[in-house]
Order: sequence, then C-alpha cells, then structure tokens
Amino acid sequence: MRKQTYFKPLIGLLIVFAVSSCQLFKRSQQGLTSANPILLDTISLDFSLEKPLPYRPAAERKIDIHHLELDLKFGLEKEEVYGKAALTLSAYAQPQDTISLDARGFEIHEVALTIDDSVRVAEYRYNQRKLEILLPFSMGVTDTFEVSVKYTARPSLLERGEGRAISSSQGLYFINAKGDIDGMPQQIWSQGETEYNSGWFPSIDKPHEKFTQEVFLTVDTLFKSISNGKLMYSTENGDGTRTDYWKQELPHSNYLVMIAIGDFAVVKDEWREKDVWYYVDHEFEEFADEIFGNTPEMLEFYSTILNYNYPWEKYHQIVVKDFVSGAMENTSAVIHGDFVQQTPREMLDGTHEDVIAHELFHHWFGDLVTAESWAQITMNEGFATYGEYLWQAHKYGIDEAKYHLSRDLEAYLDEARTKTKPLIRYRYENADDLFDRHSYQKGGRVIHMLRNEVGDDMFFKGLTHYLTTNEFSSVEDDHLRLSMEQVTGRDLKWFFDQWFHRQGHPIVDVAYVLDSNSNQLEVYITQNQTEEAFAFHVNLVLDNDDSLISHRLWIDQKIDTIIVQLETLPAWYAIDPDGDMLWQVNEVKPISVWQAQLSQYSRSAGKVSAMKAINMDEGRDNSRYQNELIDLIQSDEFWLTKAMASASLLYTDGLDTNRVVNALNQLIATEKKSDTRAVALQVLDSLTPNNADNNESFVSALSDSSYLVLKTALSILMQRDACAAIDHIQHLSLEENNELLLWSSRIHAQCGSISSLAFFQQNADQLTGVDAYMFNNDFAKYASNCDQEKVYDALVKHMSMLALNEESWWARISAVQALEAARDFYASEIQAIEANTEVSSDETERLAVLRNKKASLSALIDEAKEISSDEE
Repeated sequence: MRKQTYFKPLIGLLIVFAVSSCQLFKRSQQGLTSANPILLDTISLDFSLEKPLPYRPAAERKIDIHHLELDLKFGLEKEEVYGKAALTLSAYAQPQDTISLDARGFEIHEVALTIDDSVRVAEYRYNQRKLEILLPFSMGVTDTFEVSVKYTARPSLLERGEGRAISSSQGLYFINAKGDIDGMPQQIWSQGETEYNSGWFPSIDKPHEKFTQEVFLTVDTLFKSISNGKLMYSTENGDGTRTDYWKQELPHSNYLVMIAIGDFAVVKDEWREKDVWYYVDHEFEEFADEIFGNTPEMLEFYSTILNYNYPWEKYHQIVVKDFVSGAMENTSAVIHGDFVQQTPREMLDGTHEDVIAHELFHHWFGDLVTAESWAQITMNEGFATYGEYLWQAHKYGIDEAKYHLSRDLEAYLDEARTKTKPLIRYRYENADDLFDRHSYQKGGRVIHMLRNEVGDDMFFKGLTHYLTTNEFSSVEDDHLRLSMEQVTGRDLKWFFDQWFHRQGHPIVDVAYVLDSNSNQLEVYITQNQTEEAFAFHVNLVLDNDDSLISHRLWIDQKIDTIIVQLETLPAWYAIDPDGDMLWQVNEVKPISVWQAQLSQYSRSAGKVSAMKAINMDEGRDNSRYQNELIDLIQSDEFWLTKAMASASLLYTDGLDTNRVVNALNQLIATEKKSDTRAVALQVLDSLTPNNADNNESFVSALSDSSYLVLKTALSILMQRDACAAIDHIQHLSLEENNELLLWSSRIHAQCGSISSLAFFQQNADQLTGVDAYMFNNDFAKYASNCDQEKVYDALVKHMSMLALNEESWWARISAVQALEAARDFYASEIQAIEANTEVSSDETERLAVLRNKKASLSALIDEAKEISSDEE
C-alpha cells in the first residue's frame, strides 16, 4: 500500500534547503550532547505514567482456509451486499470443534457444512463480529470441510475508523450509490488492508491466511467488474445484469482480495502475453498510456533484476473515486486513488510513477511473500519503497535515484524528530499505526544498507533465494536474514538486530586531519546519539588525480579513529558522498576540500552536499564560488544540481549581477525540468529590483507550459506589483485549471481595483469545495482592499446563499465572516454620513438605503449563525 504522501521538492523552500538540513536538525536536538544538555531541577523517578502499548503477536492459526468462493450481488440503493461464501478449510495444527470466522455487521441467513459430499445445516453463534460455527465432530488436520454462508453485509453502516494511512475500516465502499451526485460516477470498490475485508465477506481476516479464490460478481451491464486473477467468462442474465467469473489459482492473503465495479474506460496493454490493463475515468482514457505506460517495462525490469518472473495471471490498475488510501497492492488488481490521473501538461511537473512502481514491487514483496503479522509490515512496505529507488535508478539514472533516496531519509528523520521506533514492532495500539515513515522510508533505507553491506551480487541473489524459498507464504524478518546468510555465508544477525529491532540511527560527526609529512589521512568519527554505538561499514572516497579511490571503513565505537595511508595527497575526500548511509552526519573539513569536491566529483549528491557546506562557510572564495555555480548552472546535466547552484547564488557576496541574471535567464529558457526553472525564477526575483525591465522574465514565464512555473511567476508578479500583473494574466481565464484561476483571484484581490469586480462576478460560481472556499476568501479580501459599496453589494449577493445553504460548515463560516465585513462597511458609511452637520437629500436617501442593507444583512447573519448553532 502506498500512503498518499508525497515528498516532491518544495520549490519555495529549496533556497532554505541549501543550508545543511542535518546541521539545522542537529541544533534542535537538545540533550544529545554534553554541550547541549537538558537541565532538570527535579529528582529522577524510576517509573513512567505512560501506559505500555499492548503486545500483539501473530494470530494463532487454528483453521487453514485453502479456497474461497464468493457469489456476490449488490443493492446500490441500500448499499448492501447479498453474498454466498464457500470456504474450503481444515484444522491447521490440531483438531478443532469450532470454526471461528471474522464477519462484521452481517445479517446471517444460513450456514451449512459440506462433509464428504453431504450437506447439512450448521449450528452457529454470531455476535456481529465473530461467526462461531459448531462442528458435529472434531475436524482433524487431514480433514477437509466446506463451510457456506449466505448473508447480507452492510459495510456502510460499520464504524469508519480514523486511521492515518487508511482513513476508513469499512472494507467495501459504495460511491454515489443513489446516482444523485452530479459529476461523480457510481462505483463499488474494496480496501482490505489491514483487517477490513471481513466487512463484506466472512473470513479469517489475518495477513498470514492464504488461499486461492473464485469470485462471481453480478453487476449492471453498464458496469465493468474487476477482481483478482483471470476473467474466465461473463454471462448475460437477461434482466439488465451480467455475472462475471474471476478465478485466481495462486494463493494470496485475505487482505488482498478485491473487487471494483463501475463505468470505467479500459486501455489495454500486455507483457509476455499477460493482460496489463488500465481502468480510468473516461475523460482520462486518452492519457492512460502516458500515466501507466511504463508498467510493462517495470514488469520486465523487476522480473529480471529479481530473477523471479512476475507470477500472477494478469496486472490491472484501477483508478477509483474517494479512495480511502493512496493506492493498494491487491494481487493482480491494484487500486489507485484518482490523484494518479493527470493530463500530459500536469505530468510536466512530475508524475506518480513512484506510486505505480511501489504497488507493482509489492507483487513480490507483500503479495508473493507476505509479512506474517502487522508487526512485520516493513517486510512489505520497506521493500516496496525500495522498489521505487530501483526503478528510478534503472529508468532515470543514479542521480535521480539518489535524490529519491535522500527524500526518503528526510521523511524518516522528520518523523524521528518526535519519536524513534524499531522497524519490527509487536507493541502497538492499532495496526494502522504501523504504516508510518519508519515502516516505509526507514525500511527502504535499511534494505539499501543491507545491499551495501553484502554487495550487489549477493544482495540480489539473496532476494531471489528469499522469494523462491518463501513463495506464497508468510514471513518474518528472520526469513530474509536466513536467505542472505545462506547466499553470503555470513552471520548477519548483528545487522538485523541493529537495523530491524533497534530504534534510532547514528548521529555522527566526522572530522579529518591530512598529514602531508606522513601521507596519512586521519578520520575521526564520533557517534553522538545517547544510545550505544551502531556498527556499520561506510565508504570514504578520495580524489586521486583523475580517478577515485574508495576505502570501506568499519565503524563500531562511539569514537573511532581511522588512519588511511595515502600514495598521493588528495585534493578532496568525502565520507558517503552519494548519501547511501542511514544516519545524520555533520562532516567538517576545510572549505578548499569542499570546493574541490564541488568542482571535481561527478555525482549530484556529492555536489549538493558540498554546496550546502560552502553556503554556511563565510570563509569561501566568493569569486571562485560564483564561477563554479554559474558553470554548474550552464553545464551540469542533472536538474537538482542546477537548481541548488541557482539557490546557492543567494549565499554569494559580490555577485556579477549581469552575468548571473543572464545565466539564470538562459536556464529558464532552456532547462527541461520545471522544478529548476521555478527555482531560477525565485532566485532571479531575489537578485533583481522591482521594475518593468526586470519583470520581463516573469511575464514571459506566464507562457510556460508548466503549471508550476506559471504559479511561481504569478506569485512573484503578485508580490512585485499586483495591479501591473493583471494586464498579463487575462489569458489564464481560458485555462481549465482551478489553481490558475485561484492565483488570478489572489492577484485581483491584492490589487483591489474596481475594474476587477467583473472578474469576481464572472467566476464566483465556477468552483466547488475547497477551491470555492479559497475563491470566496479572495473575494472578501478584494472587497476590503477596494472598499467600495458596489463591491460589497456584489459580495453580499454572492455570499448570502452560501451562508445559509452551503453544506460545509467551514465554508458557511467563511461566508458569514465576509457578510460581517460587509455589514461593518455599511455601518461605517452610515456613521460617516451621520457625522456630517448638514445632510443633503441625496445623502438622506443613501442613508436609508444603507440602513436597510445593514438591517437585512444583520438578520441574515443571525439566521446563518442560528443554523450553525442548531447543527452543533
């Protein structure tokens, strides 16, 4: 599963990021060093008031389900499932007298047992959560029974839950069931993880329960249905419905069972004669190949690098509305939230290909080999996160992959600021709590650490062994360890104990002494975390004329000193320059070494870390640094290096402004990556005064194909001269993009010209939801800045119905606040007229009108507040 969390570069913060984020982080960690202690004036206590989290081992296995057959019909109006489930099962380890199935909120109609081809009605007990079936005699391990349950499920009536990764626990969802929401298709889809599929079929809802399955779905003939496995046949029923028969012959976990039903457009592709289909909204049908088109190449790449071919019958991807998570790796039928649907123009600013790669890699790590319990969820999610890195390196190169890896580290460290946890956690409140940046991003980084520890060849051979040995079964981290030990011949328990079962990470200072007399480099490594030392290998890279020398250092003490004998003195040296380590590091070395690293190292990660360090060192040679930055802007091949070089110009004194501006303008005109063009615009804004000549670059950017660049230019022009910007944004009203319309509304509001009233009147009803809320706030701000009765009259006309009828309470509150501002304006106008010693007949007439407006508005505001109060 991929949470809908994205760590795309925040362009507005990239300039700040040019300062070492690790250094900034370290300063905030009070109490980690003796120089930065936590001072207490109370005595130490040996107990804690914090309640320990409950211990949750893997569920005991009493019953083993071999096969599941579902026959399902649906009542859209009532949001009901009319089902018959047949489960073929046996005792798992020892004889059983009862069968306990998870079944939440069902109406049970009939339970039957089939034993030796004899069908009999079964006795059962049901408490709305557990269905206990009483057996007529003890069922042994070698006995096979079939249990059939006829039932009605009402998942919409179940408690939704409040998970962070999965926002609802109902299991099955009816979207626009009555068909009365304009613009919203009717759909039914499932979300089984963690233990939610028991909301629509009876099962043993645990991750280590695996079985084959058959699913019969009776749906309206206007709809398409999807489930796991292969579509065997469809039967028209003659009553406006059709029954589709889906069969999966390979076993998988209960939470991976899925269905999706709706009016989808289907775009068909294939890989090695297997169907690879994309189910999307009709308006995105023409873009489906651009959204998902790399999937066959991903299938080939992962099958090859793992030396284990994609095992499942097909690979379909389905986009649904109102999905309760980001995406879900249901076996052979991934569900995505509709955020993945983008137009080609939107894709210029970044795609969601990392999500697509993540869910596909799960089909080996999560679907084929599955974490035995939720405590081990990083065995699914950490691997899937690392699958994103592997794809990035294969498709887009090592610099892009290392950047992706650095984002994962930053994401984990951000969460670790408040609390660190081991990857394998048997103590937790709710399973959903485990779907965090430790399980995902730290888990992926630990897999990368394992790769670096054993080497590429052994790593991928170990993964193949792990997959082959444990295929179609459930695992713990020990299974991975044993496979790696089998392949490498090494004892790796220390690695797994440290990185999977211990919390935290190394917090490291690195310092050097280069001794030219003895041709030695002394490397001092200090671990500053309060816990005991971590043990790890780390690469030290040294420049050696036109080549690089790498030394693999072993660190296992809180304070380590390594002496490296040199043949020649290096111009530069760096520890972990590519950012492979899972740590926080503060590397201290002379600025001349950083500058040599910047100019001579080939990879972006090492260049970026050098720029961060140089930016913070006031002893830099500014003239040399300017030349190096401009050279990077003009000649480096990787977008992030150019973006960071652009941002680093702001740390350089004595700039040759004309030369820098020319370089930035050239970058804006020629750079393919929109993120870099946007950064260059922001730097240009900081370096040039606000006048018409200097605004030309920003005005030109309003014709850029990238929405990101457009929004950046709009933001700059709004801050420089909003009224002047209005002359250049008229063409944006032709764009079918709500964000651009909102940027236009901000600019009109900032300027506050009476001529902008027509803009607000024409667009007042064009937006819905949060977009409408933002637009209305701009309208109110515009009225305040314009401060004219005509504008407030228009504002009142628009806001009055919203204050009374808008469904969203926060939108109503916003409307009421706007109306209160209008009422205050009318009151101030009344007060101004009344303050005159002499009042003309025209003023008397206007005074009556204003009083009437104020009184009517006050009554309306009171009515709106009363409605809100009644709802509360």
